[in-house]
Amino acid sequence: MSQIVLEGLDGSNPLGFMAAVGLLRLLHLQSVDARLGFIDAGVFTAWVESKLGLEEISKVVAEDATAAAGPQPWRLEYTKEEKRGLKTVADLKAPPQEFSKFLDLAIDEWLVGRPQRAEYAACYGTDVARDGKGNTKPTAFHFTAANQKFLDTVEDIRKSVTEAWVRASLQESGGEIRKGGNLRWSTDSDRNRALMGVNPEKEDTTVNGPLEWLAFRGLPVFTTVPVQGRVATCGFTGRRQDELCFNWPLWNLGSDYHTLRSLLASVAGWIDMETRMRHAAAKNPTHQTRLIQKRETIARTRRARGIFALCSSQIRRSAQGFGNFGPAQIID
Repeated sequence: MSQIVLEGLDGSNPLGFMAAVGLLRLLHLQSVDARLGFIDAGVFTAWVESKLGLEEISKVVAEDATAAAGPQPWRLEYTKEEKRGLKTVADLKAPPQEFSKFLDLAIDEWLVGRPQRAEYAACYGTDVARDGKGNTKPTAFHFTAANQKFLDTVEDIRKSVTEAWVRASLQESGGEIRKGGNLRWSTDSDRNRALMGVNPEKEDTTVNGPLEWLAFRGLPVFTTVPVQGRVATCGFTGRRQDELCFNWPLWNLGSDYHTLRSLLASVAGWIDMETRMRHAAAKNPTHQTRLIQKRETIARTRRARGIFALCSSQIRRSAQGFGNFGPAQIID
C-alpha cells in the first residue's frame, strides 16, 4: 500500500471533494482496497492509499469512462412533448410516471444482483416530491436548467475523458481546463457567470472533464430521502431553495468506502444540532456557557477521530434556475 497525494483534488471545493469521493467509490467497485484522506496544511488536498500507482489509477478512471458508452443503468430517459414534437430527454426532472418506471426497473435489477440503477435512482430523487411544474423534484445537486439537461451533460463529459487528461487533473493543482459543458459543481469564477444571466447552452463554459466524471460516479453516496412531501439530499441543510447549503467533512485518517458512506450520512445532523444549540444559547443566556462547552466537547470528539474541518457551501440560483456553489466556508 502506498499513499499518493492528488494535488488536483481540492477538498475545500465541492467539485474536488465529490471527485475524491467518486474515485474511492470507483476503486471500491473495481475491488481495489483503498483509503481516502485529506492533508491539513492550509490547502486541503486529497490523498489516496492503495496498491495502485497514479498511472494505474488514471487508467482505471479512463477505462471506466470508456466502458460507460451506450445504454447505462443511470440513464433516465423519457419522451417530452415540445414545440417541434416529441423529443427524447435525459434529465432528472422527469414526469412522476416516468420516474416511477425507472424506480420499478431499478428494484427489479437490484433483486437479481444488478444494483447500479438502484444506487443512482436513490440519489436522483424520490417518487414523492414534486417541483412547481409537477415533475419529479430532483437531488439538491441538480444545477442544470432550461435547455441544459443533466444526463446529456454527463454523457458529453464522459466522452471527453482520456487517460492523459485524468492523470493531469489528479496530479496538477487546478487541473487541465477545456471548453465544454459542466455540471456546475465547482466554485470557480466562470461557473458564477450564471448569476449574471449567462446561458451555458449559448456561451462558452469550461470543464475539468475527469473531475466532473468522478464526481458523477460518486453521486450515489449522496442519497435522497422523502421528508414530509419534499426531497432531502445527504449532506444538505436548509429547506427552501435560498437556504440550501452543502456540508462536508475533511479528515486526515484513511477512510474506506463503507466508513465514508456512514460519515457523510452524519454531517447534516451535526450541522442541524449545532444550529439548534446556537439558537438555544441565544434565547436563554443562562445556559450559554453550558451549551458552548457542549459544542466544544463535540468538536474535540470529531477531531480525535481525524475530522479536522467541516466545510459548507451555499447554493446560489440565477433567475433562469441554473445553480452554482458559492465559495466554501470552514465552519468548524
